[in-house]
Amino acid sequence: MDDEISKRRPVSTPIEPSAETLNGFHMLDIRTDRLLSSWLREAGVPDGALKANELAPDFLLPEVNGKLVSSLELRQTAPLIVTFIYGTWSPLCAAGLRALHGATPSIRAAGAKAIAITPETGELPRNFKRERRLDLEILSDLDLGVSLSFGLVSMVPAEIKGRLSRRGLDLCVPHGFSLWMLPMPAIYILDQRGIIRRACVGPDSMSGTKTETVLAALSELDRPKPHLREPDRK
Repeated sequence: MDDEISKRRPVSTPIEPSAETLNGFHMLDIRTDRLLSSWLREAGVPDGALKANELAPDFLLPEVNGKLVSSLELRQTAPLIVTFIYGTWSPLCAAGLRALHGATPSIRAAGAKAIAITPETGELPRNFKRERRLDLEILSDLDLGVSLSFGLVSMVPAEIKGRLSRRGLDLCVPHGFSLWMLPMPAIYILDQRGIIRRACVGPDSMSGTKTETVLAALSELDRPKPHLREPDRK
């Protein structure tokens, strides 16, 4: 399977969340999210982002209700879809989680499992899951350790930080630490050996179209497994 990773190439037609997804969000959040996703597109995918045929790191993270979830235990019994978002406050990320929730019956029918990972801690992801009635495990990536291990994290530049702060967004509050860093949105499909079979990295990985691509990719997991490619650590 090929990666859907575009380095330093802005997407010409950004994905816009549906009116249903935007319901309940303040206009300030919507405009701030558009600014942030625009910056992420221009910044491009981090050079160290893991790609297809590389081995994904295993991790242990708390679910919103406090239960520890092991990726090793999940993927040993079924293919695992791992979705990274930068915040449940984001309409773009909310759209991605709604699409993933909607695809859950098909994912389970294909014999796979799905989880989402956010840098947020505390009540925010818990309330989001409850209010949106999502049938989906949302894990808190404390200190962005897992996002860093997947090579998805970028520092927010001072100019963007200032513009976001003026709009009332302080990432230190939901993240629980002082550094302004964000994970690039991404969807990975891991086989039962932990090998990445599909990598969709970038803001538009959150679209419903990409979710359909993921479902199609699950059907290919019965094909012969690719040779493991060691990550380039240059």
